[in-house]
Amino acid sequence: MNVTDRIALVTGANRGIGRHFVLELLDRGASKVYATARRPETLAFDDTRVVPLRLDLLDHESVTAAAAAAGEVSLLVNNAGITTGAELVTGDLAEIRREMDTHFWGTLDVIRAFSPVLAGNGGGAIVNVLSALSWFASPGAGGVRRRQGRRVEHDERRTTRARRSGHARSRSTPRRRRH
Repeated sequence: MNVTDRIALVTGANRGIGRHFVLELLDRGASKVYATARRPETLAFDDTRVVPLRLDLLDHESVTAAAAAAGEVSLLVNNAGITTGAELVTGDLAEIRREMDTHFWGTLDVIRAFSPVLAGNGGGAIVNVLSALSWFASPGAGGVRRRQGRRVEHDERRTTRARRSGHARSRSTPRRRRH
C-alpha cells in the first residue's frame, strides 16, 4: 500500500514497534499520523504531522472518541497490546482476562469504531499486528498465543466481509523482534 499523503492511526505508538510504525509512515510520506496511547503524554514525537491521541483498548468511550477525532483516517494499524506473563492453567485469571480483553475485544472495538470511518473515506486498510509470541508455545505466553490465534481467525472472516462490502482490507502481521 502506498501511504504517500495518507492519514493513518497507530495504536500503542508510545514505544517499541508502534513508535517505529509512526516513524516509518512519516518516512514513507504519510500526511498525518494519529499516534495513540493510553497515556498520550508518553508519546514523544517532534514532527508536526503526528497528532497525539488518547486511546485505551479497554475503554470503549476512548475508542469512540478517537474514531470521532480521527475522522479522516484511511489506514488503521492495530498494534497496542499487553503481556502479563500469566500462565493459562495456573496464572491469575484476572490477568489472563485482561490480556484477552485487550487483544481480542479491544482490537475488535477499534475495528468496529473505525470501519465506518474507513468506509466514509472511500475504503482503506486495517493492519493487525501480532506478537511473535502468538506463533510459539512458551511459559507465560499462553494468553498471548490463544488471543492472537483467535485474532487471526477473525481477521480472515473480517477480510472476507470487508471485501464483499467494499469497505476495507484487513490483515494480521506478525511482529518481528529486532536484536
